[in-house]
Amino acid sequence: MKILEHIAQDIVEKTSEILQYPISITDDKGYIIGATDKSRIGIFHEPSLEVIKKNIMIDCKSEIEKRILPGVSVPIKFNSKVIGVLGVVGEPREVEKYGQLVKNQVEMLCQEAFRKEMVELKEKMIEVFVHQIIHYKENEENDHILNYANLLDIEMDKDQVCLLIDIHSLSEKISAGNFPLAYFQREVLDFLNLLFQENKGDIVSFLNIERFIIIKSLPFYDSYSSFMKRLDEKLGKLNSFLESKYQVSACMAVGDISHGIKEVSESYNNAKKAMSIGISSSQTSNIYIYNEREIMLHLLPKDLSATYRKKLMKIIAPLVEHDSYDVLSSTFIAYCKNNMKLSEASRSLYIHRNTTIYRLERISEITSLNTSNFEHCMLLYTAIQCYEEK
Repeated sequence: MKILEHIAQDIVEKTSEILQYPISITDDKGYIIGATDKSRIGIFHEPSLEVIKKNIMIDCKSEIEKRILPGVSVPIKFNSKVIGVLGVVGEPREVEKYGQLVKNQVEMLCQEAFRKEMVELKEKMIEVFVHQIIHYKENEENDHILNYANLLDIEMDKDQVCLLIDIHSLSEKISAGNFPLAYFQREVLDFLNLLFQENKGDIVSFLNIERFIIIKSLPFYDSYSSFMKRLDEKLGKLNSFLESKYQVSACMAVGDISHGIKEVSESYNNAKKAMSIGISSSQTSNIYIYNEREIMLHLLPKDLSATYRKKLMKIIAPLVEHDSYDVLSSTFIAYCKNNMKLSEASRSLYIHRNTTIYRLERISEITSLNTSNFEHCMLLYTAIQCYEEK
């Protein structure tokens, strides 16, 4: 069994220190794969075949020409099958009492190694599965994605939502040196599984050194609302863990509710948009939730043609060149965000209503746009966004 081969020498070295007797481990063909005396590794140990065949402990007598040492040999089992033999070197009557004890330890270590190997294998499958989903293209075959979903027992025809978790300033920590990146990713992944693995089909994986992904299943009618109510608490627990152990913190973005491979891919892309806009905005919350209308407004300047942007820049140029651009533009943005209501805009800026009126009149004089006209305001608002996106 490959697992025994991988851990045999490590088991021998750790066990020999405690036992104070030399020990060896052979594979199911009778060849030594781990030994206190490393020069014995690779030697054929004939008595092991008898142990494997009869599934019993036997005493071994010293046979110099066959390089057999005195002691006891005990079968090592995994899932009721003999996979190798443990040998404890010494006077058989003295060491036989240790045979069963060490055998139990070796079998437990084999079980643990197998469990760890299965966990790592599943994580690799999840990682591949996640990358296949987020890079999904509509016109391509998706049978391979469905095959992975079946292997992982994930139902893609249920409602799901995609979340992204970004770790702040991790690159700087790594660049500074001595940061345990592999250990960090393992610990964070385990912690995220504890926080978010609640339903069958919940997926947790990492995308790169700073970003983790969660595809959260929503099996019930109120699953989404219930989950969102606990999101602040979950992020708080994650940040407490990160800050206390690694002196870093995280933020989170939430995509929209999805159904099926195509929509999960869209939910991921929408979470990415929410994360990008949330990080660049001045909002104090560390949770950025995708809102299609708000996202469209934020993305509008980037999606305009170069020719149209150039025309907008021409309109706003006199205002940009004005010494009071910062004050006038922030007043105008507040005016727009308060539905062009002077009193509400003034309250949000903590200024007198007359001051707001004066500033809007100055904007009209400088740009030749009427700030009481919705169409003119829309042009100016978009122009300011274009200018400040540069």
